[in-house]
Amino acid sequence: MTQEPVDCRAVARRVEALLDGELDDTAADELRHHIDACEHCLEVADLVDALKRIVHRSCTGQVAPPALRDRIVTQITQVSYTRIEFHEPR
Repeated sequence: MTQEPVDCRAVARRVEALLDGELDDTAADELRHHIDACEHCLEVADLVDALKRIVHRSCTGQVAPPALRDRIVTQITQVSYTRIEFHEPR
C-alpha cells in the first residue's frame, strides 16, 4: 500500500492537534514521520510547541478575582447581534 505524500500546509494546520494528542495513532504517526523528514515542518512544529509552552507557563498560577470572572462569564453568555439591511435605491 502506497501512502499519499503529506502536504506541508496540512502539517502546519494539524501540528497543534498532534501536540495536544488529539489525533488517532495512524494520523499522528504519519505526521511525525513527515515532520522528522521535513526541516520546514520540524521548524513549524518546534515553533508551535514553544508557543504553547509559553502560553501555558504564562497562564497558570493566577486566578482572576471572582468579580472579574463573573463579569466575563456574564458577557460571554449574553447573546447580542446587530442586523443590518441594505436596500437597493428605487
